[in-house]
Amino acid sequence: MAGLRCNVVTPTESVLESEATYVEFPAWDGQKGVAPGAAPFLVRLGEGRLRIEKPTGGSDVFLLDGGFAQMNGGTLTILADSVTVASALKADDADKELAAANSEGLKRGTLDARSSAEHRQRLAYARVALARSSRR
Repeated sequence: MAGLRCNVVTPTESVLESEATYVEFPAWDGQKGVAPGAAPFLVRLGEGRLRIEKPTGGSDVFLLDGGFAQMNGGTLTILADSVTVASALKADDADKELAAANSEGLKRGTLDARSSAEHRQRLAYARVALARSSRR
């Protein structure tokens, strides 16, 4: 079976170029998993955990915030709005961000303001989950 190449980029940098045995990421409508031999696709990304399992064992874990993923010719390219290494997340900072996002979400406002607040809440929940899991 052919391998899976995974490239993670943001508008300002190339974050990772690696072989992978499996990649899991948040699509706009839920988690998606990709293994070698996957059919081509293009999907909008959501907020949450990006996990890249390596052929040598272990995995790289990131907090992903939006963008697009494209599978084509054995290469998965993740073009993310932003990516943070999960091990760099601090639980206390993540808890504060979640409290601020929840407070903002309680305010009434325009549709755009509420949409922005909901995005911040989803990202903050993902940040808290990753920060707590990486402490273990």
